[in-house]
Amino acid sequence: MNVLIFTVWPVAFWQTPKSQVELLRERFPEVSLTHALTDAEAAVAIETADVALASRLSPAMVERAQRLRWVHSTAAAVGILPLRELAERRILVTNSRGIQAVPIAEHVIGGLLVLSRRFNLMLDAQRERRWIQDELTRDAWPWSLRGRNMTILGLGTIGHEVARRAHAFGMRVTGIRRRLDQPAPAFVDSIVGPERLDEALTGCDVLVISAPSLAGTDRLIRAEQIALLNAGAIVINVARGKIIDEPALVAALQDGRLGGAVLDVFEREPLDPASPLWGLPNVVISPHSAGVRPDHWDEVINLFTENLRRYQCGEPLLNMVNCDAGY
Repeated sequence: MNVLIFTVWPVAFWQTPKSQVELLRERFPEVSLTHALTDAEAAVAIETADVALASRLSPAMVERAQRLRWVHSTAAAVGILPLRELAERRILVTNSRGIQAVPIAEHVIGGLLVLSRRFNLMLDAQRERRWIQDELTRDAWPWSLRGRNMTILGLGTIGHEVARRAHAFGMRVTGIRRRLDQPAPAFVDSIVGPERLDEALTGCDVLVISAPSLAGTDRLIRAEQIALLNAGAIVINVARGKIIDEPALVAALQDGRLGGAVLDVFEREPLDPASPLWGLPNVVISPHSAGVRPDHWDEVINLFTENLRRYQCGEPLLNMVNCDAGY
């Protein structure tokens, strides 16, 4: 069996470390592993690959991969893979969903606490050696999460972990997801389908966007939806930038309709230095890094190890992707 590892990416962190490739070689001495470090190397190796551990593939590569039977995405999102071509060839696709759920959920709660408890103002004042007790008790007082309404757009693995933590703070949680036949977690107060989006946003204090990026989710949150949120609400996006209308978001932040935003993703990345988001005092910006942690690749490779074992034994694979649905 030939396995291609192809995770070339502009950000070094998202490239499979050589130590993890060596670990796979130790675990599967009978498998021929090719670690492609360039697009050219991958284009050659894909021709004889039975399995690919990849962050991206092109339609042309899939066309050349006559032996390919299974692709495992190193990320949860699979939109960068040519899903239509893979489905036409009946090539199995799995992903790494769940791997980043806990760190991203912690990031969500961390950003929410920064804005709700006004740590952003306190840190600015600390650097300037200003005592702002008057300001915090008069104009910009901190508020408690307990009793507030959180709506989670996309109640998948990330949404579940966010909901679990929000519930622990005493928040009322509404989840939006397509699969209403699945059991409702005890820490979610209500679950509705996408057709009830506006209802779920009405009276919401915190909107968390953790839905997959699909054609149907582009600009799903526009000015009309933002207007349904409670005045001073906080928007948190850890999914994809194009799910929310960025100019509408900026306008609502500038005019005070929104109380703040925690943004890990943007319409264009890296975020343009000229973007007004950089200068807004009620915005927490992170560079698409909410899921980063030291042991990330340990978990990715352990998941791939288990799936490769299952593949060799003819057992069902974990984290199967529905190529037609896109997740």
